[in-house]
Amino acid sequence: MYSVGQSHIWLGAAIAVLTIGLVICIHAAEERKWLRHMGWIALAAMTVQVLLGLRPLPQPPAIRIVHAFIGQLFFTLTGVIAVCTTAGWKRKPERAECASWLWFLANCTPAMVLVQVALGTLFRHGALGVALHLLGAFLVAMFISGLTLPVIYGPEDSALRPAAQAFLAIASVQVFLGLALFTMSSMDIDPQVMIVMTMIHAAMGALTLAATVIMSLLIRRHIGVPERVHESRE
Repeated sequence: MYSVGQSHIWLGAAIAVLTIGLVICIHAAEERKWLRHMGWIALAAMTVQVLLGLRPLPQPPAIRIVHAFIGQLFFTLTGVIAVCTTAGWKRKPERAECASWLWFLANCTPAMVLVQVALGTLFRHGALGVALHLLGAFLVAMFISGLTLPVIYGPEDSALRPAAQAFLAIASVQVFLGLALFTMSSMDIDPQVMIVMTMIHAAMGALTLAATVIMSLLIRRHIGVPERVHESRE
């Protein structure tokens, strides 16, 4: 366990240095103010992570919960920055029309996944039972299916089909890992295996959150605002 802890510290230090470099590069190469602001937010999140991680052990449950949750938010921030700085993002997209309910799901699904990630963090650290997390998994699976399947099978959304397929695959793996962990909890399984599975599940949760936000951004970028939404805004 000591070596794992040391690896975590050194990886955290490396990520902090890379984050500083990322912010410097964004300010040197980017003119988009919102992207610069995201860089500063990522740096602020990393600073909080470092301060929380330097607290002496054993840390209170509240510190561990906040540290784990901010780590997943930080991963999402860096994922969004990575996508928005690609050459493909800078090209003007071909916009297509979509149903108002798909636009609604694109706005609501990231919030649903964020709540589910928070519930999972609370459950892993013993601050909450598993019931709400299981219910959240069911609801999130419905939202993600409703968001991705129309994009995958809709002929007008071919540009987004690979992203939707990748997103659905990530979410499916996460659901499978969650069900496997729930089943294994009632079996006589080696604790080390449970720890590794929990770590993978937590990492996939961060990846799912990042993929959800990126998919929502891609839909808002490539698919036009429905006429009903335009009318309600007017």
